[in-house]
Amino acid sequence: MALESTERLRADRALDNVDSASDRRRLDWPSVASRIRDARAQAGFNESEIARRMGISVDSYCDLENYDDEAFTVTTLRNLVALGRLVDVEPKSLLLGADGDHVEQTVTFRDIAQQLARRRAENGLTVEQMGEGIGFDLEALLASPEFLWDYSVEALYVICKSLGLDWVAALPDLAATPGDSTGTGLG
Repeated sequence: MALESTERLRADRALDNVDSASDRRRLDWPSVASRIRDARAQAGFNESEIARRMGISVDSYCDLENYDDEAFTVTTLRNLVALGRLVDVEPKSLLLGADGDHVEQTVTFRDIAQQLARRRAENGLTVEQMGEGIGFDLEALLASPEFLWDYSVEALYVICKSLGLDWVAALPDLAATPGDSTGTGLG
């Protein structure tokens, strides 16, 4: 049985409580900020250089190194993969440490969009109704799975949870490229 303090359990619990928390930063997030800071330092970048290479402001990047929730609730999957490439660490390992190291990506962006479309049709919902039920706008995603690149980990978590999918198995890996509707780098 897994220990109650695993990074994965911490992430799941924090993500489950984001909407009800008066201050999401006070939730018990995994230690992602320190992992990002350590990976950046090991890769030999300063904050300004890595922010420039990622195409984000220095303040936005520094938030990733100072607040554990930022990697889950603010940054996009696109930026998380860009950061992972720069520091040569898989996004799931940045987020979850060793808890993410052995999770294979088995859920693609295309899988998510197809399951959402299937669920919508089975339940006779409009795109707006389904999005309201899940809590995120799904119109662009249903039109093209590649729009998931612009969603946060929080959105990925909520969408995957609504479909009974493993959100960690849906995180894009370093081989993935934006514009790839699978989110896997496999086309």
